Amino acid sequence: MKNFKTNLTNFFELTRAYSALMSLAPWFLALLWAQIYFTSLKDALLTLIGIFCVHLATNLFDDYIDVTKELNSGKTLNNIDFGAINNKARLILNGTFSLKKVTRIIATLYATALLIGIYYTVTVGGWIPVIIGICAILCILYPFATKFYSGEFIVGVIFGPLLMSGTYYALCGLLSTRILIMSISVGLLTAALLHTHAIMDWEYDCTVGKNTFCRLFKTKENAIVALKALVWLAYANVIFFVLTGWLHPNTLYTLLTLPIAIELFKSIKDYIYIKDVKFIPRWWMGPMEDWEKVKNGHMEFFMYRFYLARNLSFLFCIIAGIACYLK
Repeated sequence: MKNFKTNLTNFFELTRAYSALMSLAPWFLALLWAQIYFTSLKDALLTLIGIFCVHLATNLFDDYIDVTKELNSGKTLNNIDFGAINNKARLILNGTFSLKKVTRIIATLYATALLIGIYYTVTVGGWIPVIIGICAILCILYPFATKFYSGEFIVGVIFGPLLMSGTYYALCGLLSTRILIMSISVGLLTAALLHTHAIMDWEYDCTVGKNTFCRLFKTKENAIVALKALVWLAYANVIFFVLTGWLHPNTLYTLLTLPIAIELFKSIKDYIYIKDVKFIPRWWMGPMEDWEKVKNGHMEFFMYRFYLARNLSFLFCIIAGIACYLK
């Protein structure tokens, strides 16, 4: 039992499962919006497992790419340093998981998701194979995304429009204009999460020549302006389509997440100009799990901002789902 718990803990750290809320929340939103058609608990669980597998595989694939790039440059595992994010790929760098084992885990996770996709292709058909095909192409292109500053938007498309439309279609056998509109905001907030991550890892990305969307803006100050634009566009999208009648007025309850957005903007600015700041999680900021462990590992400066960006997207989806479900 102890070994199982240790293995599970290591697996969750290896795959950065703490970020899974950013994909589980859009799934939850699509699930609630499918309520007038949805009747099967089995379909809810299968779509959840598929999404969970894709997310964890993508996280691990990203770390695998970064580690192999460093190794190909002539470094050894002991000499690889990912800058501010000193827990990145920790279990690969310390030898807990070999690259061969990591490859098997990635293949298993993607294969599980693919099998679930094939099941829905057979049982539902229609747009499922198209959505799977687009997702597969984007996953294949992802390792090359840093050449074109587009990694954030590939992930945003996968975990926004593709995830939500695919979930809704698997549950209902229908495409939804409402879901597609809402998924644009979710995709923008997902891109904002990755953009926040890139701002905090600016020095390392510059050193290794990693072309994130963030680096298009030449300075951190400009990158923060871009972060604000991504978030404000997500809110503007909702407001516009509520005013034009495409979304239910209850969707405006997503504006309750504005304080989190404002705190994120303030905190990420402090990251550049003020080094000695106190990080105090508040209830309205959403969950910040294992905070004592984060503090003991001296990772507050990174995880506080990461949690804010993640929780912004997470609570945005949860509020939109519940508000429109109870309309």
